[in-house]
Amino acid sequence: MKSNFYTIVYAAVLALVCATALTAVNELTKDAYAANLAAKKARNIMTVLGIPFDASTPAKEIVKISEDKVKTDKARSELYDTPVYYSDHPEYGRLWAIEFSGDGMWKPVEGLLCLRADMKTIHRITFYKQEETPGLGAKIADPPFQDSFQGKTIYDGAGKPGMALTPTGGKGKAHEIDAITGATITSGKVKDMLNTLIEKIAKVQAEEVSDVR
Repeated sequence: MKSNFYTIVYAAVLALVCATALTAVNELTKDAYAANLAAKKARNIMTVLGIPFDASTPAKEIVKISEDKVKTDKARSELYDTPVYYSDHPEYGRLWAIEFSGDGMWKPVEGLLCLRADMKTIHRITFYKQEETPGLGAKIADPPFQDSFQGKTIYDGAGKPGMALTPTGGKGKAHEIDAITGATITSGKVKDMLNTLIEKIAKVQAEEVSDVR
């Protein structure tokens, strides 16, 4: 009995010490973790907007650079119901980086869609948060897939808003992207989350044109 009592006490004390240690470590690293998350987001925003930066720049400094070079459009953020950033590009004029998110096959996917000044042509896209199947759906985070969006449009030939991910890559159609082979569900999820955002963009554009008239 006495032996069992000491074992229980020892286990309880050990558990308390471990919990205290983990809490202390969490508190000590909390600020650094938050800074790294902010830096990751800043790097992604600047990347899609074509703003050059040194990848080795410390987290706090990269956030400061982003704050100096990237502006937030509060009005569009409210209209699109998602953060919208912009900067002026020497070749393409004003670029707009719009956050989007949606359900992936396993967990939420988050990214940024960057449009050129005409609000139709895709400059760049990034899927910076995803936990899709490695070697399949996870390819949405690979440069070849993301680069395939460059120069595409968010409207089809008839002017209808929306994009399609197809096995054939659209055979030259400006609004279609080559889907990832073997990742049908992820490709469908990506199409849905992008089209949800595109519909909002198109609706706002239509209202702006109507107001001008």
